[in-house]
Amino acid sequence: MLLVLPACNGGSGDTDNTPSTTENPTTDGTGAPTTGDTGGIVCEPGQAGAIGGVMDEFGFPCSADDECVAVLGEGGVCLTDILELYDLPCGYCSKLCELPPQTAYVPDDPICGEGVTCIGADMYFEGCVVECTDNADCPREGYECRIMPTIGQPNDPKFCLMKDEFMR
Repeated sequence: MLLVLPACNGGSGDTDNTPSTTENPTTDGTGAPTTGDTGGIVCEPGQAGAIGGVMDEFGFPCSADDECVAVLGEGGVCLTDILELYDLPCGYCSKLCELPPQTAYVPDDPICGEGVTCIGADMYFEGCVVECTDNADCPREGYECRIMPTIGQPNDPKFCLMKDEFMR
């Protein structure tokens, strides 16, 4: 039972709704990009409005919470893994939300905002994402338009989530 949101800094071991962040795992101290547990993806800082698709806000690349607060406002967090089971290549800006019991997603969630869906598994992990219709909506390397792995049902909406290759 896991949620799938899309990190470059690998997982840091959180097992609750506390996001995994570090100071700047996308550089080697000299400003040069590095790779982490990302399957060879090179993580570079994103520019607001330059990602395209539905990932210009929710799903924006990040290495620290403050980058997500700048993009999403109060409550923005930089997610780097989901329950230590999925790495999120080069980080994933989101907000943490709360699902009703036995519910996998809530469109237009009040915490997430209009047009944004709270997805996940109640009491395990919940986060805000935007629906997509095809892979062109998810231009970031390591992500694709898909239903939630493990808990998604065939008729569920699709979201820009990490590919299966990022499962640990």
